[in-house]
Amino acid sequence: MQDQKDLALIDAKELSLVENNALNPEQLARVLGSTPKQYIHRRPAKGGGTWEYVTGGYIRKVLNLAFGWRWDFEVLESTVAYGEVVILGRLTCTTEAGDKIIKTQYGNKEIITRKGSDQPLSIGNDYKAATTDALKKCAAEIGIAADIYNAKDFREIKIDTESKEEQIEGQLS
Repeated sequence: MQDQKDLALIDAKELSLVENNALNPEQLARVLGSTPKQYIHRRPAKGGGTWEYVTGGYIRKVLNLAFGWRWDFEVLESTVAYGEVVILGRLTCTTEAGDKIIKTQYGNKEIITRKGSDQPLSIGNDYKAATTDALKKCAAEIGIAADIYNAKDFREIKIDTESKEEQIEGQLS
């Protein structure tokens, strides 16, 4: 459990001070909160150590819950070079008010080859994995799984929807 002092506590009224804030407090909580532990996975990192990651399924779930299926992902470019597939993708999320949030990022996947050969095992799977990587990077640009992909700078934001009077009353009782 995260220490309360590590949270960036924001009053719901402060959200309205953010110019052109397109997300409501519930959406912000989904997008800017910590990733639940059951969705965090680990794998060996190249060069040693381990990396934490979330699956594409988790990212799609958060996008669906935060934006009510009003999001789209498209591949803008794809390239195969130096033994990897590289995808440039664009995530577009539409808010309830019709505002668009657009993020563009690259994703990549090393091409897996058949043993003893330079022939790809399944280039289609490599394209899909690179596309999912680009989606995850775009989603991280809005804040989804930022505690995983930008851990050094992450500070969980908790939206405080109680009024100051309710907070004082709660502390006194």
